[in-house]
Amino acid sequence: MDGKAQSIYRELLLEIKYRIDAIDDILGNKITYRHRIGQEYSYLQLRLICETIAIGCLVMHEQISSKKKDLFKSYKADWIISELSKLHADFYPVPLEIKDSNDEPPEFIHLKTGFLTQIELTSLWNRHAGGILHRGSVKKLFIKEKETDFSNIQKWRDKIVLLLNRHTIVSPDKTKLILCGMTNEDGEIFTQTFEALPPGQKVPDDKMVRSSR
Repeated sequence: MDGKAQSIYRELLLEIKYRIDAIDDILGNKITYRHRIGQEYSYLQLRLICETIAIGCLVMHEQISSKKKDLFKSYKADWIISELSKLHADFYPVPLEIKDSNDEPPEFIHLKTGFLTQIELTSLWNRHAGGILHRGSVKKLFIKEKETDFSNIQKWRDKIVLLLNRHTIVSPDKTKLILCGMTNEDGEIFTQTFEALPPGQKVPDDKMVRSSR
């Protein structure tokens, strides 16, 4: 979670932002493909976003993930997520939302629902996107193809944005918290470190984060 790790993490968030923009271009008809190809293109971005989130978690928890060096050689999001959860139960980004108040600076609290969970990330990468991004068997050629549905693409896209728009990552010893976001007041990716807690004090599970918009 040092400066270099945070710099790499910001680059990964920027990559995700570009891929979300690519999905938005498809959903907004700014780029027109035949429906099936547009669907495949969008799910390719979703699958790569899942891999980038998993790799980002590895980067931010490099010290513990180095105990299992095979993780650094893998792109498989489901396996990376599974193995990291064994090393550090709270490795996954924790999404935030602004508390409904007039506080200045605003107060952020943990988002409870609507974001991409660990289980959903694994399912999206493996079953949903993975299933779309294969041509299929000969048997499927004799089955009438279903009409292309872009509503699920929108759903997955929105879940990813809710997860990453503003989130925190907690160190394994719970003495350091990194506030991360896709857009600050200047429209830029950012990370900010909160630490220097009194000896023996750890970041509580319901920790609220204050920062500027």
